[in-house]
Amino acid sequence: MIKRPNLTRQIAQALKRSRVVALIGPRQCGKTTMARGLVSTDSPNYFDLEDPQSLARFDQPLTALNALKSLKGVIVIDEVQRRPDLFPILRILVDRTPLPARFLILGSTSSDFLRQSAESLAGRLETIEM
Repeated sequence: MIKRPNLTRQIAQALKRSRVVALIGPRQCGKTTMARGLVSTDSPNYFDLEDPQSLARFDQPLTALNALKSLKGVIVIDEVQRRPDLFPILRILVDRTPLPARFLILGSTSSDFLRQSAESLAGRLETIEM
């Protein structure tokens, strides 16, 4: 793995300031690798939406809400653009106070992803581009 201390520091600082941080960039640029440095993939706080098991945890909005609301620390949702219906759920969670968790969402740089996240999470989201 290529060490990226500036990016790691930038993500950590963003997670202190914002409840939701979007790490975006083209495929294969290292987003997942960066996130794995913060949260282990075998942690209950790591959701890879390319994995059928993780994806199934978000099949129903209420199930997704229940899966996320009890977690603490940093919660990673990788490939979030695969489930744009999660953005309103994140908004509900972020608006709850106190929230013991921060969300690091990983996604592509597609305009659809950026539009969906900006609409649902306006004023709640900090974006870092790779």
